[in-house]
Amino acid sequence: MDALFPIYCFGCQKEGCWVCADCHSIIKIAPLNLCPGCGLASAGGMTHVACRGLTSLDALVSPYHYANPVLRALLKEYKYHGAVEIEKILSGFASAAVFKTRTFFPGKAVVVPMPLHPSRERMRGFNQSMSLTKSIAQTLSFAVAEPVSRVRRTSEQALLTTTERNINCREAFKSINITGEVVLVDDVVTSGATMNAAAKALKMAGAARVIGFALAHGSGDRLRS
Repeated sequence: MDALFPIYCFGCQKEGCWVCADCHSIIKIAPLNLCPGCGLASAGGMTHVACRGLTSLDALVSPYHYANPVLRALLKEYKYHGAVEIEKILSGFASAAVFKTRTFFPGKAVVVPMPLHPSRERMRGFNQSMSLTKSIAQTLSFAVAEPVSRVRRTSEQALLTTTERNINCREAFKSINITGEVVLVDDVVTSGATMNAAAKALKMAGAARVIGFALAHGSGDRLRS
């Protein structure tokens, strides 16, 4: 298979791997450090006390910047083509980042993947957030749960404005009863609208706190929840 369909590093085009050691080393942790309520600076992505009415997220941890071309290419290739080797690479990035940012997470929680609509998951054949969820749960020694589901198929967020994204995600999720603290996992966060909508469903179902984790952030200067 390697002879017929060789793979090349997304960074330098070296043959034989998706990302070589040199290009892997330039993907550095670049935390978001913005309040998910107002989008202004906040250590560790914690929600400001004054902003708790603006978002259902109590914090948003996102360790890598989507602007990094190698990481962006890895995420897109995995999300739309599902290469198992890339799943392992991205899970490794997630585990390393969580290990370094451990103090931003609660002492005990369940880790929950951002759900896809069933029709979209059938089309892709997998949920890209689940492998990240398992890696994070293992690193933190937390359990994995799937209490939240997507009950309405939404348009692709990347094609919408911030206002349209908020409307697009409204009442798109529901959750069964859940207690305690939750780490909600997605691959990429931009405006925060999707994660906020899922966090709202979890809070309505009984979650005490919801900490969002997105492997990469693609926002500009500010988030808009």
